[in-house]
Amino acid sequence: MNRLLGYARLLRLERAISAAAGVILTGVIVKDLTVFQWEYVLACLSVFFSTFANFALNDYHDIDIDRFNKREDRPLAIGVFSPWVAVWIAGASCIVAYALAFQLRPVPRYMIMAGLPVSLGYNLYLKQYLAFKNLFTGLANVGVILVGALVLDNNVEPLAWYLAVIGFFFSISYEVMLDIADVKGDQAMGVETIPGRFGTRNAAWLSVIIGIGAVFVNPLPFFVQVDPRLFRDYLFLGLVMFSVANRVLISRELLMDQSPENVWRLKKRLFRNLQMGGITYLIGFLV
Repeated sequence: MNRLLGYARLLRLERAISAAAGVILTGVIVKDLTVFQWEYVLACLSVFFSTFANFALNDYHDIDIDRFNKREDRPLAIGVFSPWVAVWIAGASCIVAYALAFQLRPVPRYMIMAGLPVSLGYNLYLKQYLAFKNLFTGLANVGVILVGALVLDNNVEPLAWYLAVIGFFFSISYEVMLDIADVKGDQAMGVETIPGRFGTRNAAWLSVIIGIGAVFVNPLPFFVQVDPRLFRDYLFLGLVMFSVANRVLISRELLMDQSPENVWRLKKRLFRNLQMGGITYLIGFLV
């Protein structure tokens, strides 16, 4: 792994971009972002750098677990960087995220300024406890959507709440699946997870049940007038059902094979499924 790729993987560049895009997507959905708004640029960048800080600190904290699990995709675990590089990046990213958040309206400003230290504390300490392990990641996704809805006003539209709930359960399902691949390292280092306590097969079923439940409500705006732009929109229905079918196939493969190799392969597909769902909603609103 070269250093450039190492930085991209340490910072989870794709996931940071996805989080920032979630702010934009929410702004479009709630009709706050109809023309260029400098406030949304600031909010996106603040979320972007907050994500950098969290993932850098996550890898710093998990370096022994990643080494135990022989994670070749973790640059700290394989020695591409010194662990202190992650600490410096996390610190610098926090400063930038705070500087940008200070320029936002009070509500999104305080959400980011309060949420960032809590999330860093989670990565350093709270994630080893089962009660916090998956719950926090779901709440982090909710926070991104709510920030996107509150950039210009104090009103969170019903559709934003609806998407926040979907994002919450999708994230929990995703993280439970990832814990299956890391179960041996987590157990060796005393980190309590669902697959570690209840077994990988039961964890796979839990991930599938939560994930399928979340994705199956995606077509709901076609049948229930959550938003008039999606109600009886057959283009939206066709696209969203493709996303649902893709999630069903991913779930089937997870239930058949819980090996780390298969979980890491499905991880990429599941992340693409999330992106597919976001694009589907965007098309539904714009076309």
